[in-house]
Order: sequence, then C-alpha cells, then structure tokens
Amino acid sequence: MITVVLPTHDSAARLVHVLPLLVPAAVDGLVKTVVFADAGSTDATLAIAEDSGARVVQAAGDAGERLAAGCAAAKSVWILALGEDLVLPEAWRTPVEAHLAGGGGKPAFIAAPGLFGRPMAVLASREAVEAAGGFKVGAEPLKALLGRLKPKAVRLKV
Repeated sequence: MITVVLPTHDSAARLVHVLPLLVPAAVDGLVKTVVFADAGSTDATLAIAEDSGARVVQAAGDAGERLAAGCAAAKSVWILALGEDLVLPEAWRTPVEAHLAGGGGKPAFIAAPGLFGRPMAVLASREAVEAAGGFKVGAEPLKALLGRLKPKAVRLKV
C-alpha cells in the first residue's frame, strides 16, 4: 500500500532503530516497499538494504535530492518519506492506517512531540507530492514540502 523512502548516507546506526518498526507493517501488507535513496554509503547501510530486501536508488546530494530520487522510484500510490535522521515513533502505524482508511486522500505528517514539533515523516500520495513540486534541494526538505502541501496536510496524533 505504501512505499517508505529513507534518505541514507552512512546511516547503518540509525537504520537498526527504524527498520524493526517497519517489519510488522511490511508483513501485514501496509508497507509494500522500502527505498533507500543513498548518497554513496561506505558503512553497512547497503548491506542492511540487501539483507532487508529494500530497494536502493543511488542519489547524490542532500536529503531533498535523495528524497526526490526515492519518491521517483516509488511504485505505490502512497509514500511515507522520513527525514535524514530516520526517526519514526513506535506508534506510527495506527494513525497512518486510520488516516489511509478515512483521510480522503489528504497528505499528513508525523511530527516530533510538542506544539511546534519538527516533521519526522510526511505521508502523501505520489500525485500530491508531484503537484506540490516534490522534494527540493535545501535544508529541511520535509518541512518545505509540507509548506507547499498545506493547508491540506493534517498532523497525525502519535
């Protein structure tokens, strides 16, 4: 149902925390594909991708460029794009499933705790991402995309 896009570059230490959160959702069919948009990792990142069955797309540049390349490789209608820190709350799945079931196709995001928490992940259809101009080069690509998706994007309660 969704493709998860991870902008990676020597990210092995962070991947060991996020991938176990995706496995149950992959087993149940919520996560169809995981794409590592990688900028030439020299650590164990690519071995982790191979072991996990993730697809690897080579993409030089900052996180925005890597997210753009990963989204271009996505085949699912829905994309869950994570920030470069690859952080996802343990309870991410329930609100994502509820949103997909009743969100009417609106983009959504998961933010760090707090009223003005920084976006950790963006959930949007490929169509919405493309209509908003996709991910761009520059700091905070998730926040920038959300700025173009608003006011349609809703914050998921995690």
